[in-house]
Amino acid sequence: METNPVSIGAAWTEAREFIRREAGLLFPVALLFIAIPIALIFEAIPPEMRQAPMPGAARPQIPGTSLLLIMVCSLVMVGGTLTCYALSVKPGISLGEALAHGFRRLPVAVGSALIVAVALAVPMVLLTAASPQVGALLTLLAAFLLSAKLLLINVVIVDRPCGPIEALRASWAMSRGNLGRLLLFLIGISLPVMLAQTVAEVLLGLVGLALGGPDVGRQMGIIGVAAALGVGQLFMIVMTSRIYRQITT
Repeated sequence: METNPVSIGAAWTEAREFIRREAGLLFPVALLFIAIPIALIFEAIPPEMRQAPMPGAARPQIPGTSLLLIMVCSLVMVGGTLTCYALSVKPGISLGEALAHGFRRLPVAVGSALIVAVALAVPMVLLTAASPQVGALLTLLAAFLLSAKLLLINVVIVDRPCGPIEALRASWAMSRGNLGRLLLFLIGISLPVMLAQTVAEVLLGLVGLALGGPDVGRQMGIIGVAAALGVGQLFMIVMTSRIYRQITT
């Protein structure tokens, strides 16, 4: 059975109004719990690993402390994302309640992500072993389609007392009849965010380079990328929450 059709234009209008009204609450949470962890993750990754590897070159190893930092920051980022969903989808919730609820639902979000990762990884590894080019292409296509099919997974986790399997089933079912619109939404929001992060990285990187040299320029570029991704993630969260309400009402 198909779900209610969604209007991306209406979701954008509602999201823009909500963000303008609640900016004083939403932006600090997004920057503290999403942008800063992103910046720390980028800082923990060795610079040579952010570039395409040279043929025959050995891949550098990430130190254990950096791996631990990446894991902790990733969990904080997911908890912050769920907190923003709670603020967006639950009217009248306080910041403290949203934080408690978001981080309480963190195990469900992690469990859902692990299930999807395993389900995607096993066939993709087999395909890549048979043909690396075909495997890589199919992995990208599958990840893109799954991103649309499971776009509502986090808002479902926040809004419903469900486990990982139930959340996956519900979010999958909600995309029925709206997959094309959800794919267009992902493309429409991803391109501006990619452009914004590139511009922010270049501009802040140049400022840092002028003020303190290459190292400061690199760090300022990371801050620019993290801030752009944090703000972009916030807009995606609020719009996804509006789409969810369109489908469920």
